Amino acid sequence: MSLKKFTIGFFIVGLALAVSTPSARASQERPHLVHPISGQVPNNTYVVTKTSDSGDNTNAAAGTLRRALVDANANGGFDAIVFDIPGGGVKTITVKNYFPDISDNAGVMIDGTQSDDIIEIDGSQVNNHHGFAIVSDNNVIKGLTINGVQGGGTGIGVLNGASNNVIIGNKIGTNVAGTAAKPNHSGVYLAHNTSGNRVGGTDGVTPGGACTGECNLLSGNRFHGLVIDHSSNNLVQGNFIGVNVNGTGALLNSDDGILIAESSHNTIGGSSPQARNVVAANAYPNIEIGENGSHHNTVQGNYIGINSAGTAVIASGDTGVLVANGAHDNLIDSNVIGGNSNFGILTFKGAHKTTITNNRVGIAATTDANLGNLKKGIELQGNNNYVGNNRVGNNGSDGVRVKSGINNAIRRNEIFNNGTFGIRIGADQFKDNDPGDADTGPNNYQNFPEITAANYNGGNVTVQGKLNARPNVRHDIDLFYNAACDVVSGKNMGEGKVYLGSVTVTTNGSGNANFSIQFGGVSSSGVIASTATDSNNNTSQFSYCKTITTGVALPEAPQLLSPSNGESVGDNPPWLDWSDANGATYYTLTIRQDTKKGTKVYVNDNITASEITPDELEAGHTYYWQVRACNTAGCVKSSKNSFVIP
Repeated sequence: MSLKKFTIGFFIVGLALAVSTPSARASQERPHLVHPISGQVPNNTYVVTKTSDSGDNTNAAAGTLRRALVDANANGGFDAIVFDIPGGGVKTITVKNYFPDISDNAGVMIDGTQSDDIIEIDGSQVNNHHGFAIVSDNNVIKGLTINGVQGGGTGIGVLNGASNNVIIGNKIGTNVAGTAAKPNHSGVYLAHNTSGNRVGGTDGVTPGGACTGECNLLSGNRFHGLVIDHSSNNLVQGNFIGVNVNGTGALLNSDDGILIAESSHNTIGGSSPQARNVVAANAYPNIEIGENGSHHNTVQGNYIGINSAGTAVIASGDTGVLVANGAHDNLIDSNVIGGNSNFGILTFKGAHKTTITNNRVGIAATTDANLGNLKKGIELQGNNNYVGNNRVGNNGSDGVRVKSGINNAIRRNEIFNNGTFGIRIGADQFKDNDPGDADTGPNNYQNFPEITAANYNGGNVTVQGKLNARPNVRHDIDLFYNAACDVVSGKNMGEGKVYLGSVTVTTNGSGNANFSIQFGGVSSSGVIASTATDSNNNTSQFSYCKTITTGVALPEAPQLLSPSNGESVGDNPPWLDWSDANGATYYTLTIRQDTKKGTKVYVNDNITASEITPDELEAGHTYYWQVRACNTAGCVKSSKNSFVIP
């Protein structure tokens, strides 16, 4: 949602820094205390032994977290801060005034995992400042619970060009158990040209289970879980956002789970199960890419709207992934997206060139179990988007809808069991083909193919069909198998549960093209449906379905080659040539004089070659000729072309 909610009037305050002597607990006592990226061992290790806080940076008491931060900023080199507070259990540090900004570019690592203490940073007395504000490079915040920051303050802010910082293993916005909300304004805020930072990680993460290891729990906050604002090349992986620590129920952030605003080249997730973010139950979009020009961001491999096991819905208030106005060239790949109350994926009218591939939208992670989004699986409103190789099922309305925009390719997806259309183009009601495909609108209302035959014989299904569309245009025809027709608006339409393959055709000058293609491994029962995509990537809705029959298949329709349509020929009788038609055992030829339905002047019902020279014809006339390809199943017509005998 809008960052207007997110204004913080003052992020950075210059502070006088006091220097103290490092603790006698040297880092060599803990050899595993190293920077998680560089492997660097701290020069100095400061040990926090008290939960008290004076709120005074100049006179901070020894042993307090505030004093350790002041000293680590003042001393050069990479330093660490650890905790060894007497007693067991939860140690709550109630911050009296915001901490000094972390400003040493050599880096400071605050590690709450180095003892048996559970460290909670209570920011309820901090207003309009971050729990921790990082304005330098190479810092690490690890293993803390950070909550309660008031006003516009977030748990952790990474600001002013800070880079190569790592935020891992924290609970931000919850109690120490990760089961109830103790909100900050937002969880983590990366802003002001920060880059190369990592939120979460894959070390120690348990895919399908609870939030462990480097996983951050960013839940329960008053607004966003994570914001990336005017920043680039940041990595967010292995986190839980909007759910409880077990990944089984809602612990929502009251706005977006993740908001990417005017930022580029950021990655949310990754290709491994450990890199997966679980982002669900947030009040507004679980992930939003937008705010005027966010581009080249990647959302990959995440569970969005569902539990950490990928098996059940966690109720979400809005959309799985929203690509907002002005965003372009973003990738949404290999996510599982379900249970959202609006859309699985929505791209706004001003968003373009979004690539949506390999996602499971409305179905579980490893089965086709129903995790449907309540409205549409995917809706496109802009131009030049690509939806390919996704599995889209069980959604309450359409599987995929092109509401507006052109040049939106919807290719090789498997789309099934959606509430209305598998693919809907434009208006809410069904729109049939128009002759010549001259209409305009969403995806130019690309005409869909007509399947004329689907014949099972010898373990193969031969599919034949035709397309009437814009003349002289290349089209890719995608073919799909379904167990039964999908009746929508009283029409026996297809969906596309199993993608079979594709064939490319080019319409002739009259806008017509025929096709024939054979597939193995298809059932002898069921139906076939298809889509057409033109050379500008406008994809049609699904065709009417065609029932598979058993027996010899009809032959392929022949293509008339010579003479070309309308040609004035010099030879009489003329030489007539057509393409070999798959499955044909013989051909028939009919020639009519002057009109398409004129007098038959030549008929031959038993031609075994794909060419012939007929009898001499009377000069001074136009002749119309048509060939049929035939076998024992029947005959299939070619188009009807003309030539002139001058």
